[in-house]
Amino acid sequence: MKWTAKFLLVLVLSSQAFASELPPLEAYGSLPGVDLVTLSPSGERLAMRRTEGDIDIVMVIDLTTGQRTSAVDVSSTNPRSLKFVSDDMLLLIAGQTTRMFGIRGAFDYSAAFAMNTNTSETRQLLTRADDLFSAQSGLGRIVGASADGKTVYMPAFEGPSQVSSPRYSLFEVRTDRRRERLKRKGNAHTIDWFVDVDGEPIIREDFDNQDDKHIIWRIDGKERTRLYEYESDIKLMNPVGLLPDRSALLYTAIVDNTVQFFTLSLADGTIGGPLLSRDDKDIDRVLMDSNRIVLGVQYTGFTPSYAFFDDSLNQRIASITEQLADTSVRLHSWSDDFSKLVVQVTGGWNSGAYVLFTDGEQQPSIIALERPEVANEAVVPTEITSYEAKDGLTIPALVSARSDVREAGDAPLVVIPHGGPESYDALEFHWMTQYFASRGYVVLQPQFRGSEGFGWDFRAAGRGEWGGKMQTDLDDGVAHLVESGLVDADRVCIVGASYGGYAAIAAAAFTKGIYRCAASINGVFDLRTMIVDERRDYGRDHWVIAYWEKLYGADSLDRAALDAISPAKHADKIDIPVLLIHGKDDTVVPVRQSRRMQRALRSAKADYDYVELDGEDHWLSYPTSRLETLKAVGEFIDSHL
Repeated sequence: MKWTAKFLLVLVLSSQAFASELPPLEAYGSLPGVDLVTLSPSGERLAMRRTEGDIDIVMVIDLTTGQRTSAVDVSSTNPRSLKFVSDDMLLLIAGQTTRMFGIRGAFDYSAAFAMNTNTSETRQLLTRADDLFSAQSGLGRIVGASADGKTVYMPAFEGPSQVSSPRYSLFEVRTDRRRERLKRKGNAHTIDWFVDVDGEPIIREDFDNQDDKHIIWRIDGKERTRLYEYESDIKLMNPVGLLPDRSALLYTAIVDNTVQFFTLSLADGTIGGPLLSRDDKDIDRVLMDSNRIVLGVQYTGFTPSYAFFDDSLNQRIASITEQLADTSVRLHSWSDDFSKLVVQVTGGWNSGAYVLFTDGEQQPSIIALERPEVANEAVVPTEITSYEAKDGLTIPALVSARSDVREAGDAPLVVIPHGGPESYDALEFHWMTQYFASRGYVVLQPQFRGSEGFGWDFRAAGRGEWGGKMQTDLDDGVAHLVESGLVDADRVCIVGASYGGYAAIAAAAFTKGIYRCAASINGVFDLRTMIVDERRDYGRDHWVIAYWEKLYGADSLDRAALDAISPAKHADKIDIPVLLIHGKDDTVVPVRQSRRMQRALRSAKADYDYVELDGEDHWLSYPTSRLETLKAVGEFIDSHL
């Protein structure tokens, strides 16, 4: 273990350019300079996305020579993931907001591209197949690949363009030439496919929203057998992958108030498990290969933890996380034989780095730093803490503050509730948190009830508490920090995105005397119209609608109940300055939500500012608008605190 200290020294010294001065706003608001790092099957090649200014490329490096073998400009593509199917072929899964004739509004469209890693030749997949449905939200899903990487299997809607309910079928697509054909037809209720080692379909998943039936079919050539069926208005089990021998389907389900892993035998439908379950944590992410063979899981928590079916892999990851204590170590990629692993190290004492660990080598290699402009000594420490809500529930939280700010006390506070709301904040370099903390603010990230990662009971406690206890949990966090002497009760603002944006403006509408200003990014403000939009997009009987009904706590969609917790209906109660920011191409929370809130504020003659981001989506995926957002929020907070 002697290499650890040396490695940490290298990592510290590699990010010292701006250690003696405060990093500029651009160092926080810009997208990370490198991401989507992935290894080829042999481990001899590595792909990544690099961004700097107007440069946005996906590049492939030969690790044996250190030379770049290929690169493509992706500035107009917005790749969201990279995956090798062979050393010579890299898949780019991209997404963008688009509009299509005959479809109301914008929607998030995905596409898959195959990139030859020797020649840089790149082409979009699944564009020439017969009978592709003309209007669908994406052609980017890949559920399997051949051993040589020359064929991938992609589900997509197919059928005549005039039908209202197209079939979700499986296509066979060549990556090395323009050959695409229908492999197997699904139906209007089909939502997923699983394939065997030869690419033949072996599992089809259906969800009938009209009859509320979830069915798992085993496919045997032209025949099919019903393996599992139940009735519910929402999905209670979530198939995720296959055992390595493809003898069983692995799925997650909530049992005894925790997310657990089970097997469904392909032979007879027998249920086994639970597997890899823990009493104190839920399963956050399932780790699979390109053929959806499950290797293990990542658990929820402020810092990631793991469990694999392979004990030797368990030992390797445990050793790595132990040596990088007080950080979040995220496993990103691996070679087929696991001799090489790429991990992302973030949070704690650094602003993010990708590191390559090679079996048999004492010292790992730093692939790239995510934010070299933010020196390690400029990273503001984040403390894991908790406080008690008014009803006695313990609320986990993250508090970030410079050491000099902690010593002085009585500091201004920025509260940043997360989105979701069934999500959570991890111990990582959070760009907005770190920006405000670096400027001398204390930043509170409360994990209010309803957040995942802290057990099912805690998560379920948020159901029906929009505008209720989920909201007062934030206020109780402010009170806790005020009582501790760390922050000044008269200098508190709140800012959030998505659900966090709702919580920020709900605080302005429903809470008095705590916050001096509130800012929202892509927030929800009129819950009734949000449900109407979801019904239009998914259909009245879709399980998504049932989920949101339970989340809002208004199963019958009672108008009065939804209006009572909608800030847009209570703009006349807002007496503090408000900032609204929204991406025009947001397909998760439509921009009309913020436009509706703006109209309500204008009618109420409230003090507000409004910013729309051209071409931006829900996640602030583009560097220009992310910088614009941070600049607007920073100036807004500074002017009021």
